[in-house]
Amino acid sequence: MNRAAFLALFVAIGAGLLLASIFLISNGKDGSSGTSTPATSTNGGIPTSTPATSSPAFTSTVRIALLDISGTTTSKERGCDRVVLVPVTVATTSAPLTAALQALFRLSTTTVSGFFNYIDRTNETLSFDRVTILNGTANIYLTGSLSGLAGVCDDPRAAIQIEETALQFATVNKVQIYLNGTATTLTPSQQ
Repeated sequence: MNRAAFLALFVAIGAGLLLASIFLISNGKDGSSGTSTPATSTNGGIPTSTPATSSPAFTSTVRIALLDISGTTTSKERGCDRVVLVPVTVATTSAPLTAALQALFRLSTTTVSGFFNYIDRTNETLSFDRVTILNGTANIYLTGSLSGLAGVCDDPRAAIQIEETALQFATVNKVQIYLNGTATTLTPSQQ
């Protein structure tokens, strides 16, 4: 093979690899941990995240914990309320707990599908940063401060929503919340 033919073959292979990489990245297959921000819209107050391709093949469903404050369901009781897990559509990810917590903190309304979302009351001051799972413990890192408290029932509501969103996953047996790097219950009355 002469030098010109070898160079042409090398350039063609390089161009093919570049195009394949661009295709995989644009379709969310770049190995990222789900930290990119997909486009969002709302469906009855629940944010629906879709990847840039808008293809149904690239979405999945996770559930987020909301609160039944009127006791109309027979679901698990915690604090003054009952916990209801509501499905939301997110971009397909290998980190569904991260996607679920991101969806929970993206909610911009206190009522979703007829259930209470306390997290919306504190969204201006409290943010989800990241989560790691180690030996069955979900370590959930938040930044900012808890706000929007309006009585004794509100004290545990943020922690309940976060914990129950995490505890639905088989890989999670326990939840530890960190606020600004310090372990916390995120419940003012227990501090």
